[in-house]
Amino acid sequence: MDAILLTPALTASPFGLFLLDKALKAAHAAGASPNRIVLPRGLDPALRARFIGEAARQGLPCVEGPTPDSDDPFTAFLAEVPLDLRLPAGLHDWHAHTQFAYCGRGIDLQDAAALSLALGVETQGFSEHAFALYFPGDALKFRWQGNPAFVEQVWATPGRGRMAAYREWVKSLRPLLGPRVRFGLEVDLFGGGRFCLAPEDLEGWDYLIGAVHEVEGLTPGATQAEIESAWLRDVERLLTMPIAILAHPFRYFPWAGLPVPRHLYRPVARMLAQAGIAAEINHHKNPFELDFFRACLEEGTRISLGTDAHVTRDIADLLPHLRTLDELGLPLSETLRPAIQ
Repeated sequence: MDAILLTPALTASPFGLFLLDKALKAAHAAGASPNRIVLPRGLDPALRARFIGEAARQGLPCVEGPTPDSDDPFTAFLAEVPLDLRLPAGLHDWHAHTQFAYCGRGIDLQDAAALSLALGVETQGFSEHAFALYFPGDALKFRWQGNPAFVEQVWATPGRGRMAAYREWVKSLRPLLGPRVRFGLEVDLFGGGRFCLAPEDLEGWDYLIGAVHEVEGLTPGATQAEIESAWLRDVERLLTMPIAILAHPFRYFPWAGLPVPRHLYRPVARMLAQAGIAAEINHHKNPFELDFFRACLEEGTRISLGTDAHVTRDIADLLPHLRTLDELGLPLSETLRPAIQ
């Protein structure tokens, strides 16, 4: 086991605590198991305390000692080996969340955007859950999906939950963040396969992502075959909607404690290709199905990357995606910009 050495330039960076997290992830990706963090001597006590706290969150002790004299804030060291924390050119992350998400935990859009761009992500997309903007905090229980009257009641209010406020906030951020930061929504279905987006909220976004988080109409005791049929029905419905990307395509099954229907990989890949909609590589708490993406490539389906970050430290965590692309034999130049202009 080796230490992660943090340079004075890195610890002085406004992204320093996040870069500690990135350094540990880079070390793990390289097959290492760091056993401690080494801080440069003479840090301000308050800053030192923050690094000790972040290291403790990772379960590692901090010590002070000699560290390399590098003036690059995006380089840490695994013992003697430099870890370049920047990402390769040409990466686009279309799926991250904001402080407006009920499932967000300590994310700030402006901090996240700055960190992502500093690490070299070419386009950072934020696609907030539409349902989280429309409905109260217990919307995570998806009570609205089978209740069209409730949905329409919310849509009829002037603010449409928090959606109008979110739209205004996004409008104010666009000139501050520039064209490398894009804004979309992650949208589900409700009430007989309708798109859960009020008519006045359809426009004004750079792109939309479709997602199946819950399947409508299932009764207790439904068989695996019945569940698969209902899920496939909802995927087919989503692919008729104005979406550019299908988020975490098969995640519904492992999250519901069900076997993943591998026999549906090729039919879904073919449907996506025919619709011109990208399949999202998403490693956020998802058991990963590489064979599905092999089927996508064989069928000519576009591929999109999404970190699905819900905390700022997870922004630009694209190393697992790069490993997946390598396993697929897919160069960056062929993949990463779905049908988004």
